[in-house]
Amino acid sequence: MKVLTILISIIMTTAIATQTTVYELVVYKIKSEYADNYNEVLETAREHVRNFSGMLEYQTFRSADNELIFMDLVKWRSLEEAQDASRKVEKMKELAPFMAAFEEIKFMDHFELFNAEDMEKIDLTKTDKTYYTAKNEPQIVDVTPYRYLMINGVSAPEDPRFLKAIEALYAVAYGVKFLYKSMDKDFVVPKMEGQWWVEGELPFDQTPREEWHWNIVIPMPDFVRDEHVEEAIQSAVDKKDLPQISEVEFRALNEGRSVQILHLGSYEEEGPTLEKLFAFVESNGLEINGYHHEIYISDPRKTQVEKLKTILRYPVK
Repeated sequence: MKVLTILISIIMTTAIATQTTVYELVVYKIKSEYADNYNEVLETAREHVRNFSGMLEYQTFRSADNELIFMDLVKWRSLEEAQDASRKVEKMKELAPFMAAFEEIKFMDHFELFNAEDMEKIDLTKTDKTYYTAKNEPQIVDVTPYRYLMINGVSAPEDPRFLKAIEALYAVAYGVKFLYKSMDKDFVVPKMEGQWWVEGELPFDQTPREEWHWNIVIPMPDFVRDEHVEEAIQSAVDKKDLPQISEVEFRALNEGRSVQILHLGSYEEEGPTLEKLFAFVESNGLEINGYHHEIYISDPRKTQVEKLKTILRYPVK
């Protein structure tokens, strides 16, 4: 409650520079061995973070009850720049001592000033619950067709090629969002999804990870048009030194009748869940008719591995 009280007080007394300004709130616990010198570690990190594009203000608070609990409140010019900074923090060697001091991130999220207009945002997770809801047991669903921002390639999921592809996809997705927000058609950027497959005689789990094929996608509301996606792509190309942005496409994907199940836990431990799904497909006289499809309901940056929720889906005939 003390953290929320501080947050509300600061947000209410600080002017918001633009409609897209956001606050990043991170509550974390440091390791006990850093209790005496954390101030030095923090100040060094802040010197680097202050140079990030879009960073407007950076404040740190310590719990009145526990000297190991801290809260960072950072004001960013836009959500896109805040998320870009988060990725940089994880990769920068200069910030390794700062990251090493963390024992646990208790809470992390981004906030923007709330007003009545926010209630009018299009949110596909609310308007299409069938698409975004799955049970612990397999079920047959008719999947809504959407047009998707998508980017594909071949690599292991930990490969830089894959990680940069995700960065490129989100750069375009938020570009489209902000473009439509300026036209009073704001929407929540939907959950990221991935199609996975292999080519050759070996089954997926026996194929080397570097030979995995993937198509990472984000569905768009039906009012999004090609010309506006092209505009967002060009804008992102101009702003970011990221060649993969030009590889983003806007195409339809209609899987139709599908079988799906909710997987709880690590992405690396989907085997037993998939066995249940495949047994259901066989017992119902169905046949797999498309790629392995995952919808990432949980944000892995904010969710413990054992609590991650992923919808596993296959088109069938």
